[in-house]
Amino acid sequence: MQSIVHLDRARARGLVTGAQRAAVIDGRGCLTFDRSDPLVAATDGRLTLGLPTGPGTPPTAIGNYQTELRLPGVRRLPLSVARELARHRGHLFLDDVATITAAVAEALARHEGGVLSLDGLRSLSEEAAAALGHHDGDLFLNGLQTLPASAARGLTPHRGRLSLDGLTRLSSGAAAALALHGGNLTLDGLQVLPPRLARHLARYRGSMHLHGLTALSDGAAETLGGRQGHLCLKNVRHLSPRQAQGLASHTGELHLYEVSVTDDVAEALGHHEGALLIRVPDDLPHHRLQALLRHRGPLELAGIASLDERRALALAAQPFCRGIAGLSYLGLGGVTRLTPATAAILATHRAGGLALHGLRTLSVDVARELVRHPLLALDCLERVTDDVAAVLATHAGVTLALRGITQIGPTALGRLKDNPAIELSRRFYTE
Repeated sequence: MQSIVHLDRARARGLVTGAQRAAVIDGRGCLTFDRSDPLVAATDGRLTLGLPTGPGTPPTAIGNYQTELRLPGVRRLPLSVARELARHRGHLFLDDVATITAAVAEALARHEGGVLSLDGLRSLSEEAAAALGHHDGDLFLNGLQTLPASAARGLTPHRGRLSLDGLTRLSSGAAAALALHGGNLTLDGLQVLPPRLARHLARYRGSMHLHGLTALSDGAAETLGGRQGHLCLKNVRHLSPRQAQGLASHTGELHLYEVSVTDDVAEALGHHEGALLIRVPDDLPHHRLQALLRHRGPLELAGIASLDERRALALAAQPFCRGIAGLSYLGLGGVTRLTPATAAILATHRAGGLALHGLRTLSVDVARELVRHPLLALDCLERVTDDVAAVLATHAGVTLALRGITQIGPTALGRLKDNPAIELSRRFYTE
């Protein structure tokens, strides 16, 4: 979108109308869109679907798809303009708007169908916060430098993702209010988490991102370990034995990308229940790997790049976990090469899905072994020859995901499409 500084009601209405495109559904029920459309191309595929509702709507009608609407340069937002822009049903970015009134906030809160981004705001009144708290979609307020407890309480009814990455500190009152927020919460600006704030945030049950933290106190780790739900601490680099044990009590999805995996950390996290995403060094000692594999739930081991048969045997023996959502999914995104021998071992993994997102190409011999796994994801595989496709097409399991393929011949593509268990990019069903 071109830079627009002055926006009146008529022009705002024209922009919203121009961002809308008629939707078309193909024979498989997939949404298609015109990739040659300049506005569609400028959105990099970030489109949202508007569904018609109300009595008399034909069951075959699906409405329109909307491109995202970005308006850099717009700093003033009169109420009449806000009302028009709120009609847009795609992502709406107004990141240069510096201030809004409560009435403007109320108008924008009627926006539906995607992100509402107001990253230019440096402060937010209690009344404006209370209005935005009723927005139906993700809300980005990453420019806020302060958040009074009264404004935080106004945002609690919001049910989408609430991003407040500009906040470097929180009062106890604001933290207590945010713990009642009903959607996902991002507080990546916090670099220190005192135990008193951790106690408030531990009551929050949604998905919480604290990417600004590089270290935790013992009290904060123990308190956060007592919560349930998604917790992302991807930049925490060191955990003491006590802190590791505290976080191991956490139930749900836990992200620890940068933590140093010592014996104590591996042993403690092996008792965590829920999804665990952790980056480990490629030379991780075998006993630490075995400790992590005792973890109950989906496990993503980023960093492992090389597999010998001993390591492959340990990974393939990951225990099945009854009662854990998603079974015991194993992700190995760093593995870029497999031998037929290691592929044959990994194919015996039966604890859930196996994701090998580091593989870009596949030989016939490796494909012949891997295709025996019943829940296999190779979504970063880019090029498939006719011979490899012929092997993959024999997959007889539940799912084989191949959504990243970009180079494939018509014969190979036909073979893969004939297998209903194989998942390909949607574009192969629309071309």
